[in-house]
Amino acid sequence: MGGAQVRIFEQRYELRLRLGLAALAVVLVVWIFMMGVAPQGHAEVRNWSSSWIGLDVLEFLGLLGTALLYPRRPALLAPVAAATATLFGIDAWFDTMTALAGADWYTAWAFALVAEVPLTALLATLAIRSARRLDRLVSGPEGVDGPDRVDGQGGVGQVHAGPVPGAALDGVSD
Repeated sequence: MGGAQVRIFEQRYELRLRLGLAALAVVLVVWIFMMGVAPQGHAEVRNWSSSWIGLDVLEFLGLLGTALLYPRRPALLAPVAAATATLFGIDAWFDTMTALAGADWYTAWAFALVAEVPLTALLATLAIRSARRLDRLVSGPEGVDGPDRVDGQGGVGQVHAGPVPGAALDGVSD
C-alpha cells in the first residue's frame, strides 16, 4: 500500500536527513542511559532525573517517528516534526536555565547551540515544508478557494476540496 512520495527537500538530501535523524535517535538512547546512571546532583526536586529521562525518551520517539514518516507519510510528518521541534526547544531552554554555574553552564549552552537549537530549527522547517507540500497536493496550486485551475490539457479542471481521487497522501490507498 504505497502512498504518494512527497519531496520536501531535494532528493539528494532526503536519505541523509532520514539517516541523520535515526542516528541522532540512537545517540539519544545512549544519552538517556548515561543520565539514568549519573549520580544525583544538588537539586532538591523529587524525580528530577526521571523528568529529564522522560523528556529525552519523548525526543527519541519524535526523532525516530520523524525519520520513519519522512517522506512517505506527509499527513503525519508535520505534527510529529513540529512536536519534536518543540521538545528540543524546551530541552534547550531548561538545560540552560537550570544549569549550575561553571562547567555545567558552559556544557548546557554548548549542547543548546550545537545540537538542540539547530535540531529545533531543522524539525520546524521540516514540519512547515511538509504541511505546505501536503496542502499543495490536496488543494492544488490555486488552493481550495481559488479559481478553477488548468488541468494540463488546456481545459479547466475542477478544484478538489479534499484529497485528489486515487492519490494516497498518507500511505493508505483508497
